[in-house]
Amino acid sequence: FKMENIVSKDGFSILAGFWRERPVLVLVSGVGSARAALAHQFVHSNFNVKRVVIFGLAGALRKGMKVGDIVIPEAAGLVGGEQADFKPLEMVPTAHDYDGDVFCGGVVLQSDKPLGPREKMALAVGNAVCVDMESHTASSIARLHGVPCSVIRAISDEIDTVVDLAKPKGDARFMAAAKVAAERNSIFIEKAMTANIGAVFS
Repeated sequence: FKMENIVSKDGFSILAGFWRERPVLVLVSGVGSARAALAHQFVHSNFNVKRVVIFGLAGALRKGMKVGDIVIPEAAGLVGGEQADFKPLEMVPTAHDYDGDVFCGGVVLQSDKPLGPREKMALAVGNAVCVDMESHTASSIARLHGVPCSVIRAISDEIDTVVDLAKPKGDARFMAAAKVAAERNSIFIEKAMTANIGAVFS
């Protein structure tokens, strides 16, 4: 579908368009909780948002999760902090059609920095399934505005993967894996929205 950039400010962008004749906004907030907070609050304050679907990349907190696997958590939490519950979209029909593993349930944790294997191993307890840097912030803002929210993440780094983003051009292996994960996430998102079109646009 065709999208038009309608807002570019403070490090984030908003694109608007139609998908299956239904209006959609795509928010590119950037990395981290501060950017996510600014961008999501702007969207909720300036547009009539009916549902939020957060998508992107995450680090695995379970052994056996591979690059490109999809995670659909049922809650978002802060590392060592509070948890925000939300009702995920029903993805079972979609999961059967996807060429890859899909993990449903559990908690996506939010960290303020990329984590290494030792840190991820320490978080791999209870029902934590993956870690990112925005989902708790974005889902909490959606809840404050009374808007249903779902999270769909693709694994970009496995639990034992070392990511060195301090390199001048980033970590080449991670960037390649992230590209694969992003492509798979996009494929799954389209399948998910198609299978759950009534719930997404209700």
